[in-house]
Amino acid sequence: MTHSPSPRYALDRRTLLRGALGAGLGVGLGTRPTGAAESGRVAFKSDPFTLGVASGDPAADGFVLWTRLAPEPLKARGGMSSPPVEVTVEIADDPAMTRIVRTMTKTARLELAHSVHAEIEGLAPGRDYFYRFRAGDAESGVGRARTLPAPGEAPAQIRFAAAGCQRWEDGYYTAWRAIADDKLDFVFHYGDYIYEYAHTDVTGRDRQPAPRTMPADFQACFTLTDYRRRYALYKTDADLQAAHASCPFLPSFDDHEIANNWAADSDPKHTPADAFLFRRAMALQAWYEHMPVRRAQLPRGPDVGAYRGFRLGALLDVAVLDTRQYRSRQPCGDGFLAGCAEADAEGRTMLGAAQEQWLAERLAQTPATWQVLAQQVMFAQFDWRGFPFVKEAAAPVFDLDTWNGATAGREHVLAMLQAARIANPVVLTGDLHRALALEVRRDWRDPASPCAAVEFLSTSISSAGDGPASEADRATMLRNNPHLKFFSDQRGYTRHTVTPAQWQADFRIVDSTYEPGRPVNTAQTLLVEAGRPGLISQ
Repeated sequence: MTHSPSPRYALDRRTLLRGALGAGLGVGLGTRPTGAAESGRVAFKSDPFTLGVASGDPAADGFVLWTRLAPEPLKARGGMSSPPVEVTVEIADDPAMTRIVRTMTKTARLELAHSVHAEIEGLAPGRDYFYRFRAGDAESGVGRARTLPAPGEAPAQIRFAAAGCQRWEDGYYTAWRAIADDKLDFVFHYGDYIYEYAHTDVTGRDRQPAPRTMPADFQACFTLTDYRRRYALYKTDADLQAAHASCPFLPSFDDHEIANNWAADSDPKHTPADAFLFRRAMALQAWYEHMPVRRAQLPRGPDVGAYRGFRLGALLDVAVLDTRQYRSRQPCGDGFLAGCAEADAEGRTMLGAAQEQWLAERLAQTPATWQVLAQQVMFAQFDWRGFPFVKEAAAPVFDLDTWNGATAGREHVLAMLQAARIANPVVLTGDLHRALALEVRRDWRDPASPCAAVEFLSTSISSAGDGPASEADRATMLRNNPHLKFFSDQRGYTRHTVTPAQWQADFRIVDSTYEPGRPVNTAQTLLVEAGRPGLISQ
């Protein structure tokens, strides 16, 4: 007689692979190293802080402080030898670092690319702090961090930016310098911090010479060394370093941190799951090593707990979501398509069951005036007909890499918002290299339909380069999408100013990414009044 294995002990190939990645590869994939050489002081021949400093994942009593020792950042080991290195972290309450309030020592190890993640606690809420690192005879620059408001406190104002999509070859990071100058409370980075593509001398759909290029030996990222070198190159940019040093980041990731349009355990090239999961493990370890995130975000093989929440007193609750790791694979072969019935199949998801449950519980418990869903891909329905790269069609054309490829998942989230009686839901998005502001309506084609939320989709820092859509394209999209209130095809970011009475979104646009230091201006300001869902142009 044949017996089926008990569900308790049944293991499929993916479960076994995850076990091998998380345990069999040991310290190389993010577990705590054991038996390593004792750490000590070293003398550096050149500056080990070439990648700058950063803070992130703030709390009311602290934050994470990050750096990575890399005197030769583009080398395989960053120019470091194998022994661990002691790194001193100093925190002060003044920018001149004359009033040191906390000192601690961390160990930078080769197994984590000599990165440092110092989780700071016990500080005062709602105030600025300043920090620096020391290693051997070297000293880093000074960064500014800020703690969140105390629980229950109602701050008069919170200012932050949403930004991402920063392909190196597509242009300069002028927008990051503008963000640094804004002196914000935090930055939500929605993803595409790096791009995994190989070196190229040209960029854009018209294949024009790239404003800047990667070294010629930068091939497409597959190994841990590939991903580490890619992050190191991007982090050498002075404007990006200035932004990181200016305020805490809430880092997320999208697709290009691993592979374009990946979904769960697969990529668009249909790479076998075992091979893809090894690649995903390499990519996520490199992401952790270069982001100011907590040890809770340390990957276990190909898996990482990236979704998490931040409460800014009684004003703002931010749920950072993960729309890649647990999603259904894109329907109908992916792409911009019309008439994909598979997209509407019941059971399709963007968040997965566990993350949906976590979000529903968080929404039910939030006391904040504003509830933010900070995520990666477009949430609202959107018809792309009329845009140059979209073929003509009789029916609306949807991007199936977005929530339009899993409409049941979107309905679940809208039902959560309604069940929790969320009065002021705001969705923050990126990925599309364009800036959009939309009203998320129950019937997206009916302007009289109830507005369930608003969505601010930030354009790219540099990806896609210069090349705005024509006025004809814009007119077609506005006609096909009555819930669309703003559209721009230029580079930049979105700056948000939140008070108990209103939400203000400034769409900041870079004059050009092909030359460094070009002007940054506000193209459009939109408002949301608390308790009155909908967008108001200013």
